[in-house]
Amino acid sequence: MQAVSGAALIAGISQAEALSKLAGRISLLLFLTAMAVALIVAVFAVHWKHQYKMWDVKAAAADNQDEMLLRSKRSGWYLVAMRRAMWVSLISIALGFIQLLVFLWIIGLRAVTV
Repeated sequence: MQAVSGAALIAGISQAEALSKLAGRISLLLFLTAMAVALIVAVFAVHWKHQYKMWDVKAAAADNQDEMLLRSKRSGWYLVAMRRAMWVSLISIALGFIQLLVFLWIIGLRAVTV
């Protein structure tokens, strides 16, 4: 997700002038925003994966039952956060590309009929 959103963000910035002419300024800004959100959330997902694994290992090494439960609860929270972040990143990438294609069609068809 980081590679897709990061590459799309860089490509969108480097081709901003051409995309702006083809799809419009608002579409370009929406696309870049969606890719930036996807990249940021994907980075958080990686961090939360690290935290999940760390607390999972610590739970297995806990000395007593209460400590194990606390660490397992933290591990579970990070696992849920990671999974949700991955969905948010995926949805953001999909919506960014879909809206860009829709605007390309709208503006492209408008140019043909004019």
